[in-house]
Amino acid sequence: MLHFGDNNNPNQNDKLFKIKLAINHLRTCFKNSLEPFQNICIDESLMLFKGRLAFKQFIPSKRHRFGVKLFILCDCETSYILDFIIYTGSSTEITQFPEVGISGSIVLTLLEKYLNNGHSLYVDNWYTSPSLFSILHEKKTNACGTVKINRKHMPPLKEKLERGQHVCYAARNILATKWLDKREVRMLSTIHTDEMIVCGKTLQGEDKRKPLCILNYNENMGAIDKTDMLLSSTESVRKTIRWYKKVFFHLLDLSILNAHVIYKMKTGENIPLLQFQIKLIKEIVEKYQKFRPRASNSKNIGQDAPMRLVARHFPSHVEKNEKKNKLMAKRCVVCRKHKIRKETTYKCTQCNVPLCILKCFEKYHTQKKY
Repeated sequence: MLHFGDNNNPNQNDKLFKIKLAINHLRTCFKNSLEPFQNICIDESLMLFKGRLAFKQFIPSKRHRFGVKLFILCDCETSYILDFIIYTGSSTEITQFPEVGISGSIVLTLLEKYLNNGHSLYVDNWYTSPSLFSILHEKKTNACGTVKINRKHMPPLKEKLERGQHVCYAARNILATKWLDKREVRMLSTIHTDEMIVCGKTLQGEDKRKPLCILNYNENMGAIDKTDMLLSSTESVRKTIRWYKKVFFHLLDLSILNAHVIYKMKTGENIPLLQFQIKLIKEIVEKYQKFRPRASNSKNIGQDAPMRLVARHFPSHVEKNEKKNKLMAKRCVVCRKHKIRKETTYKCTQCNVPLCILKCFEKYHTQKKY
């Protein structure tokens, strides 16, 4: 019974119509809840899904390999997710910029709110191009990323280098760098100069030096991989063949992850994500609970339940035997658990379980293992 759209009026042109309302709401909330720091990054994330789906992707380099692909904009310092786009093939909702292609259009769509603010963007070689970086620089946004050699307007970078050497080309505000380590690394940047930095390692007895652009790229590009790592151990796993339910629970996980980031920023408390989730669940249950009394003949009387520990409880007398005109004494659930046969004429009104009024009533409502 979990639905997010009107199935009687489907939009055949929108592959995400079943969950569109939830996606739009969360994207708006993510954007309005935090102003990012200077460094931001864009990368892909893959949500595991192996069922039938027209826009399911296969990415061998990802941990799950099969699933729904998301393009994510992330703050590098806090790992806060600022925005996301779910990839649906040719119908993906992005603003088209023909001069930079599909990858550049995704970048400009995600950055729409953050242009002209002096941010520094880090991307991998699927997005990087001289045309895109020129447009971003005109909009007061710096960029840095690895680049493919066959990109349009790229310098040749065909020099043969020895390990540790580098070569640079510059044109207006863009720097192209080629550096040889174990393999060739090509970078494009509108942020850096050709400065080389000692990285703390040694090469043939000498201090190893790296281009500054590569050091900064390695420091800032791991934010989205970090979010995937955190979610892998605390995700709300639900086995379902309905793709939109799987997407919804994944977006719920992203929301909790963002809430965790803001909580740490506001309180200064470095609480683990799992502990934050448990604390959040308890507070939600306490605030929005709808208590349903137990049946008096229930077999589960006395078992652990969140309401037993968090709700408000008041004692009252058990039911009265009308024929004998006296209260019907019943066995206390706490005493029974400890194999003590003791009857009582009191019970908890909310839990509908018989309890001794002095010690057992308090123990039942304050101790998880009474």
